[in-house]
Amino acid sequence: MSRALNYLSQVLLQQHQPTFGSVRLYARWMNRKPVKVLLPLEPETKPNLKKEKVISLDASILNKPKDKQQVQNQSAEAVNSVPTPNLNQKKAKEIKSKRDETLKKRLFYLSQKKVFDDNNEIIFEKLKENDGRISHLLVKLKSKKDRLRTGQVLVEGWRMIVDGLEAKCKLNYVIFSQTEDLNNLRPFLPKTGVVFYKIPYKEIKLWSDVETSPGIFGVFEMPTSDNVKQLSKPLPFSLICDNIRVPGNLGAILRVAVGAGCEKVILSKGCVDLWDPKVIRSAAGAHFRLPVHSSVEWDEIPKHLEQDTSIFIADSNAKVNEETENAIDLMEDMQIPVLPYYGVQFSSFKNITLIIGGETEGISENSYALAAQKNGLRLNIPLQRGVDSLNTGMATAVIAFEIRRQLIEAWTKAKNERLTVHAT
Repeated sequence: MSRALNYLSQVLLQQHQPTFGSVRLYARWMNRKPVKVLLPLEPETKPNLKKEKVISLDASILNKPKDKQQVQNQSAEAVNSVPTPNLNQKKAKEIKSKRDETLKKRLFYLSQKKVFDDNNEIIFEKLKENDGRISHLLVKLKSKKDRLRTGQVLVEGWRMIVDGLEAKCKLNYVIFSQTEDLNNLRPFLPKTGVVFYKIPYKEIKLWSDVETSPGIFGVFEMPTSDNVKQLSKPLPFSLICDNIRVPGNLGAILRVAVGAGCEKVILSKGCVDLWDPKVIRSAAGAHFRLPVHSSVEWDEIPKHLEQDTSIFIADSNAKVNEETENAIDLMEDMQIPVLPYYGVQFSSFKNITLIIGGETEGISENSYALAAQKNGLRLNIPLQRGVDSLNTGMATAVIAFEIRRQLIEAWTKAKNERLTVHAT
């Protein structure tokens, strides 16, 4: 509608320009709801139109000079707001000197392996992707031979790192992707001696042994049986692992040993590597809580045991069958009886040693020979019909916690009797 009126107005103006030159057209303001639209052919009337304020766009108004005082004030403000070249150079020098001093101090802290800066923030170095220092370090820690040669082990996850720090093991490196993970380590970190590297998470995933990586690695000096700190007094109870080949089973046994309060664990030669990544994950920090002697020859095992210790073998071969006939004959020759695990009074022994065999290899002849020398016993866990045996970790837990129950019960009874005697 507005376009049609506009076109009609232009045509009429061209035809009657002398007569209607001063008529104001409102076609372009149709959407603004004008009071009335005047057309050239309408008779002369006196319409009541509202007067609108017309804004003049004369260029002379824009170029009109302002008051002298206002111009002077604006020029003074402009002069004061623009810094002089000398002030800019001075400020730039101050910023540069401050930055150089901070960088120099940071490099000094990194060279000294300081963990915290002046603001108590953890100092770390941010590395680019595929940095050679990371690959050089982690490649060695993936190999058993290089782990033993360098004396370092790799753990994954901040909980494992905290377990190592609580056990007072020396932490050398922390490799992480998010700074939030460092907050979990902050209360346990030493003041010096640890180097922190920040790398992208996708690179950590490449080195991780799990499907969903926690995003943080810790590199410790390999703890030995002499420098492991136990948080509580252990029981007079030791474990011997005989040919445990499955990493998950060995890790479960170590975890049970810590929970039951074992004094130490001895791994015979032929067991899986103690510091295998799968063993570390399944043990859940037991490596830092328990003295473990690994790859010990059978001739050396008696040297790690107490002289008055009693040997028990966790053996599921309670009956003779075709597959175990040779082993049973050997046990009969050595006169090693078998009893259910709950039928032994463990509290009557000064020291206890339990031998756990692997699921595939079973108990070796060396274990039977050691038990025969110490007048040992075979322990059997009675099972429902149709179940041949338990997982080695589960069997260890059943027997170990029965030993713990009997020992603590005997000690509690003796303590109560002493208190009763003193009271009377």
